[in-house]
Amino acid sequence: MKKVFLLASVLSLPVLANALELEFSAGAIQQKPSGYVSYKPQSDSDKIDLKNDAHIGDKTQPWVKLKFEHPIPLLPNIKLSYMPMKFDGSGTLQRDIKWGNYTYSSNADYSLSVKLDRFDVTLYHNLPFIKTATAGILDIELGVNVRTIFFDGKLNGTDKNTGQKVSESKSITLPIPMGHLAAEIKPIPHFSVLGNLNYIGYSKNTYYDYTLAGRLYAGSFLPLGKLKPFIEAGYRYEKLKIDESSVKTDIKIKGGYALAGLQF
Repeated sequence: MKKVFLLASVLSLPVLANALELEFSAGAIQQKPSGYVSYKPQSDSDKIDLKNDAHIGDKTQPWVKLKFEHPIPLLPNIKLSYMPMKFDGSGTLQRDIKWGNYTYSSNADYSLSVKLDRFDVTLYHNLPFIKTATAGILDIELGVNVRTIFFDGKLNGTDKNTGQKVSESKSITLPIPMGHLAAEIKPIPHFSVLGNLNYIGYSKNTYYDYTLAGRLYAGSFLPLGKLKPFIEAGYRYEKLKIDESSVKTDIKIKGGYALAGLQF
């Protein structure tokens, strides 16, 4: 019996290998932040507005993604992605602000740094029969995305009580499980429209992001065998409202993006 099982496993390897699908993409994304961040606030006046107080501008950062699909029933497919996110701003405080253990003095220069790097691990299943029933036009993914955010907020300024220059930072590693829904509509062989949504809401926390994009498969025009190069361009919106470890934020980040990738 063991020999039969082993033989069947060996014979099935070529079939599984042909059915595996790997996708890699990398590119750049605009990050246009708005909202506020605070650390140990005592009132709403301690919330630092990213635009009006810190004068934080837009940035463009890299975005890297990897997707792995297989034909094994019950086991989920996997997507990985990494996106750095860091904003820096400065100005002159128009009011006293409590940040951590210091009260920063008004009418004094200050600088703010906010880092929100994230790493996503998505486990998902393609809804059965959808792709077959639509002759490959529609594909729907449903699963769970665990986003780990590496938060670091740092404020430099002048202590109101001593008049001395002070600096205080707060770091949090925050894993956030989210529901995941994605769809791809491919009306013609070389073009598709994609949508992606991650969401969770609990207690005083609300976190979600969505993307809408179009994708052009260059492999439909070039004789590259199983290699399918593509380019993708779209728009991404994210809301991060958290109240964790004395850090309170309500931040929105939006912007366009462009990726180049390869399926094989």
